[in-house]
Amino acid sequence: MNLLRLNIWRKIILVSFVATVIALFAFDWGYHFHVGHVVRLAVGALAFWVVVDKV
Repeated sequence: MNLLRLNIWRKIILVSFVATVIALFAFDWGYHFHVGHVVRLAVGALAFWVVVDKV
């Protein structure tokens, strides 16, 4: 996958997904985050990816 050829919406989806995963594990939110949360975020990001594909 060539990241330079992706449109702006897909770049936003990828950057926000990576930033969210890093923030979940880097900051102490007072809640225990685990891999299941990352899977849910990935499914949500994939859903947005498909919606962008349809637009």
